[in-house]
Amino acid sequence: MANDWPLVGREQELAFARRALADPEVCGLLLTGRAGAGKTRLAKVLLAELAAGGARTHWVRAMSSASTIPFGAFAHLLPGTADGTGDRAHRLNQVAGHLTRGAEGRRLVLCVDDAHLLDDLSATLVHQLAATASAFVLVIAPHGVSVPDPVFAMWKDRVAERLDIRELTRPQTTELITAALGGRLDDGAEHRLWSLALGNPLFLRELVQGGLDSGSLSAEDGVWRWSGALAATPRLVELIETRTDRVDADERRLLELLAFGEPLGVEPLVRLGAERVLASTERAGLVVSERTGRRLNVRLAHPLYADVIRRRTSPLRQRDTYRMLAQTLDLTGARRAEDKPRLVRWRLAAGLPTDPQLVRAAAETLLRKDFPQAEQLAAEAARMGGGFGAKFLLAQVRIAGGRHADADSLLVELAGETVSDAQHARVAATRARNLAFGLNRCDEASAVLDTAETAVSGASAADELATAQAALLAAAGASREAVDLLGPVLDRNRRGDALRLAALVVAAGALASSGRTDACLGVVDEGLEIAGRIPDAFAPGARVRLEHARIVALCRAGRLEEAEDRAGDGYRDAVRDRWGPAVAGAAASLGTVALAYGNVRGAIRWLREALAADAHDQPHEFRPAVAAALVRATAMSGRVTEPVGEWDGAWVAAARGELSRAVELATSAASVASADGRLAVAAEIRHDLVRFGASPGEIPAAGGMAALYSAHACAVSDASALDEVASSFAEVGARLLAAEASAQAARVYRAEGKNGSAAMSAQRARAWLASCEDAATPALSSLDTPLDLTVRELEIARLVATGLTSRAVADRLVVSVRTVDNVLHGVYAKLGISGRRELASVVGPLASGSSPGDGP
Repeated sequence: MANDWPLVGREQELAFARRALADPEVCGLLLTGRAGAGKTRLAKVLLAELAAGGARTHWVRAMSSASTIPFGAFAHLLPGTADGTGDRAHRLNQVAGHLTRGAEGRRLVLCVDDAHLLDDLSATLVHQLAATASAFVLVIAPHGVSVPDPVFAMWKDRVAERLDIRELTRPQTTELITAALGGRLDDGAEHRLWSLALGNPLFLRELVQGGLDSGSLSAEDGVWRWSGALAATPRLVELIETRTDRVDADERRLLELLAFGEPLGVEPLVRLGAERVLASTERAGLVVSERTGRRLNVRLAHPLYADVIRRRTSPLRQRDTYRMLAQTLDLTGARRAEDKPRLVRWRLAAGLPTDPQLVRAAAETLLRKDFPQAEQLAAEAARMGGGFGAKFLLAQVRIAGGRHADADSLLVELAGETVSDAQHARVAATRARNLAFGLNRCDEASAVLDTAETAVSGASAADELATAQAALLAAAGASREAVDLLGPVLDRNRRGDALRLAALVVAAGALASSGRTDACLGVVDEGLEIAGRIPDAFAPGARVRLEHARIVALCRAGRLEEAEDRAGDGYRDAVRDRWGPAVAGAAASLGTVALAYGNVRGAIRWLREALAADAHDQPHEFRPAVAAALVRATAMSGRVTEPVGEWDGAWVAAARGELSRAVELATSAASVASADGRLAVAAEIRHDLVRFGASPGEIPAAGGMAALYSAHACAVSDASALDEVASSFAEVGARLLAAEASAQAARVYRAEGKNGSAAMSAQRARAWLASCEDAATPALSSLDTPLDLTVRELEIARLVATGLTSRAVADRLVVSVRTVDNVLHGVYAKLGISGRRELASVVGPLASGSSPGDGP
């Protein structure tokens, strides 16, 4: 990383400073701001500009060690023969004269850093040089500290202008990091760096440097991601220690209380006698007060202060601090919901007696916002003898946190401790889902459910197991069977509890696949209401899956803008909460929306992030679908990756130019999806056949996007109808599909000899394609290749253009060599070329990542 980061986000400050420098009535500029805000960096840029313009510049830095020495800050600029015996005025004039004569007629500019540490004579000299217009003086001083009177008088008497250097905004922070690293940060890393640095360039730089040094910050696919803990560099720790060490004993105790317990209410702190230190530390810029509702809270002025203070606090001191924190909260009665888990954590850390049931309840409360803390409390409740409930909660929290193997071990142990059919069924159902979706051991998951079914009785226990079985069926693609199994379960369980929530989650995904949008959205709404109300460890993960099912349903209904808004909100919330599964789900939703729009580049980015966000690299319930969507999106950009199933395999074949194979795979995939009840998926795959230039058979016009797919399939040989379909796709936002339909219309018009209409359709296609970054699908090929070739002719011509022999092409397409050669002769005649060597320049290249292969 470069020593000097680029200056970003300071355009207004630079413009202000340049105006002051150009104003003959202004002879100084006071730069002030918080430590690390970039005052010195800005001053160096200004000084460099002035020096390049011919000015004589000097840099002066005051230090506390020289603050009692006359002219201590200017020692390196004093003449070697300076007379130290004269009176004050004589010495001032002597030094000032030396500096002005040294400028040799050029403009003299002094920059004084840390001006609050100037000795009296140096401060007076700075004022005299500016007041007499002998020099232009740039003065740098931290915000909130007293500067010597002569320096203050410069601004008060309007000899100098004042410029406050504020922290960077969030967009400016992101721009700065991107410029410094030479690549984009993923949103999770951007959020973490923003929440810790809060726009302070120095803190930001040190955090980034610490990440680079430790390897926690690394680039993958051109995107910088953060894995592991954020670590401050030793330099940053020293800077913060210097700031926080200038306090007395009472002030230090307040800082420690805030470091371990912020935010804290003012009222209990005042009762503890902290009123004086609250005022003094706020004046010093170490703490800030803010009103939240009716409560006035206090927190440290910067998040990094807490990290450094915690590191420096001994274990015994920490224990005592937690005892005091518990005491402060007891004074208010822990009236707010968030107070109770805090009180439990503090009592445990202080070694005070605590009821294990309260610990368990606190863990449940934290499930939605702090999984590491929830797991710690759940583990503590189990250790303290909290019984089956505490152990089961711990297993659920470990699943939610991605620790699937640890959770399975605990569930196996719990299975031997159950005392009722209800407990046994819930443990078995939870273990089966964890085995299938956490550890990818689906056969073992089914065996666990089969064994449990023979060991329990009662409708409730049977419904628990049936819901888990439905989840396995839905994940395997058997949507109709899953919905049929869930119907009686939902009818029997009307109460909004964890069992109904689990059934609703499975139903939402299955209904989205079947194209029953309204039913899916109703299920999602009910499920989210339950998930937001019940204190169950399953609830947070349920929210992730429900939200994703909603986005999929909205996209298939053609409600792309609504889907985009909801997905964006969900992603911002997930990044803020820093919970991997939620980030994965929200990124998958954004990728789904991007693919529906036709923004191929965006889809690839979000789908990759969805897979990368699962920090434990374990499959979640929709991970296979996300991986398959990424393969399809990549193929739509003309690049080839390893397929997961038949549908994405069809797109890979299409990207390779093997349209016959693509049609074969897509036809098979559509048949399977239709048989399984995934009618919306089947409609989308059949529409892909249209995009590959083949006949899809009947696509039921079931509403939403399926109706547009059906209209497209019926219009393949009618240019005017294709234009109408293109407009319909564009109206819902499906711009890539609109571009493809228009490109097909242009081809039909050209074949009919209507060149004007063809050109207009092609122009519309290119206009829509402009917002479909990296899109390179088969239907678009007619925009850049001869329009009078058939699909088969274009397929063979493109394969031969890569260098494949006729034998290799025949083997790949499963046709005879004679067929290939006959088609080629027809292509040469249509295109007016003499042979293979001219094909590449006429029919265009194959996908990147594909290879010609070997052939005789």
